Amino acid sequence: MTRQAVVIGGGHNGLVAANYLARAGWHVTLIERRESLGGVVGRFEYLPGFASSITNSPGSFEGTILEELQLQRYGLRFHRPEATLLHPMGDSLFVGWRDQSLVKQQLDSYANGEYDRHRSLVGRLDALGAAAGMSLWQRPESLESVIDGIEEPWRSEFERDIVHGTLRELLDSALDSDEAKSLMMMLALNGQLVSPDAAGSAFGLMLRPISRASSATDPMGNGSSPLRGSVGLPIGSMAAIVDALVSSALAHGVQFRLGAHATELELNDEGRVAAIRLETGERITGMDATIATVEPSRLAGMLPADWQPETDRPSAPSGSAFKIALALDGLPDIRNAPEGPPPEALLEAQFRIGPSTDYITDAVEAGIRGEPSSHPIIWGLIPSLTSPGIAPDGHHLMSLNVWHAPHALGAAYWRDHGAEFADQCIAQVETAFPGTTDRIVDRRWLGPHELEAEFGLTSSNITHGDMLPEHMLNSRPGRSFTAALEQAGVVLGGAGAWPGGYVTGIPGRNSAARVLTMDREFAA
Repeated sequence: MTRQAVVIGGGHNGLVAANYLARAGWHVTLIERRESLGGVVGRFEYLPGFASSITNSPGSFEGTILEELQLQRYGLRFHRPEATLLHPMGDSLFVGWRDQSLVKQQLDSYANGEYDRHRSLVGRLDALGAAAGMSLWQRPESLESVIDGIEEPWRSEFERDIVHGTLRELLDSALDSDEAKSLMMMLALNGQLVSPDAAGSAFGLMLRPISRASSATDPMGNGSSPLRGSVGLPIGSMAAIVDALVSSALAHGVQFRLGAHATELELNDEGRVAAIRLETGERITGMDATIATVEPSRLAGMLPADWQPETDRPSAPSGSAFKIALALDGLPDIRNAPEGPPPEALLEAQFRIGPSTDYITDAVEAGIRGEPSSHPIIWGLIPSLTSPGIAPDGHHLMSLNVWHAPHALGAAYWRDHGAEFADQCIAQVETAFPGTTDRIVDRRWLGPHELEAEFGLTSSNITHGDMLPEHMLNSRPGRSFTAALEQAGVVLGGAGAWPGGYVTGIPGRNSAARVLTMDREFAA
C-alpha cells in the first residue's frame, strides 16, 4: 500500500521535502496557506513588471539537493559572476573575486599579512567543524554531548571561542584590520538580533565548516556533491529554484492544495495526528506522516492546549526584517570601484552595507533595544542584471533586505514611519552607489508586520529564531518538543529545525530522510 504524507507549508523546504518523499514512492499532498508557492523564495511582484524573490541569497542552496533532485532537468540554470560580493568599507570597496590573488591583494592592503591571517582563521574554523563531528544532515545530540565528544585541544578551543566567547573576541584575536573583521561579522550575524558581544555569537561562522565535515554522515549516502555557495546566481532570481522544485514535484505526482490554511492538528487516542483541520473546517485525514515547515511556535499553536505539558514548547521569536524594492531606469555608479571591470560586471554581485564593525554593532544593538537603526545593515542585489525578464526593458530591480527594524514596535509604528525608514536605507545605498536615488522611478517597502502577514514570518524573523548554540543542535526548537512531535507522527522540516534558517533546503531534506527512517523503524 502506498504510504501517504502531508507537508504543511509550501516554502522551499516544504517543496524539497515533498520532492524527496514523492521520489521514494510516497503519495504526497502539500498544503499552503497562500495562493502561490515558495514563500520568501518564490516569485513576488513588487510593482507592475518588477517581480523577484524576497530573499537575496545567491548561491546558498545546497548543491547536494540540486544534484539529487536533478533540478537542472526542470529548467534551473545558473550564472557564475567573477565578482560575488561588493562590500563598501568607508574609503575603499572590497570586491569578493573568485580569483583569490585579487582577494589577497585587497586584504593585505588593509593590513600587511591579513590574507594569511584570514585564511588561518578559516582553516581553524574548518578544523573545529571536523573535530566537533556535527553534520548538517543529522540533528546532533545536546551541546554538552557534542563538547564531550571533541578531543583536545579542539574541545577547549570550541568551548572558548564558539560556546562561551564572543564573535568580537574571536575576530580581534585572529585579524588586524577592521575591514576584514567587518566581512566576517556580517557573515556571522546575518539577519539576527544577536550582538557581536554576546556569548556564542561566533556560531554563525561554524555553519560552513560543519557543512564541509558533513558528507561522511549523510544518511542518504551522498558524499561528493558541491557545497552550497558554489552554484552561482539562479537565472530568473532565487524564484527559479522554486519553479524547478514545483516542476519536479508535479512530475513525481505531488498534489498541491493552495489557499489551504492549516489551523489545528487533531490527535487520536494514541496521541498521534489523525487529522489536519483547515481554516474552512475541512479535515485532511489518512496520512502516515506529516512534515511541518511552519515556524515552531505557530505549529505549537495548532496542538491542543493540554498536549504534552512537560515539553519545552517554543515561544515566538523576535525579529526585525524590512524589505525594499526599487524600480530603476538605469544603473547607479559604484563608489571606489576598481579600474578595469565594467560596472555591470561588478553590480551583478550581492552587496552588503555594513562598512565597519562599529556600524554593524550599532545597528544590531539598536534593534536589540527595540529601536530602528538610523544606519541599518543592508544586503542588496540587482537580480535583473542576470535575469533580464524580471524587470521591464531598460529598467532594473534593486532588491534590498534590511535588518534591525524591530517588529516589536508594532504595526501602527511601521505604517507611520516605514517610509521614513526606507528613506534612511536608500540614503545608505546612495553613499555606496551614487546616482541610485536619481534613477528611482518607483519603490515599494514591506515592513516587519507585512512580511509576517504575507509570508508567515513570525515577528519578521527570517530564521525562525536566533541561531546561537543554545538554540541549535537538538535544542532547535526544543529537544522534548521535537521528540513529542515525532511520537505524534509530525516531523519538523522548516528553518526552525536543525540546522536552521537561510535558503539551503537542508531542513526539508532532513525531514524527508527522518520520515523514511521512522517508517522503516516502524515497519521493522
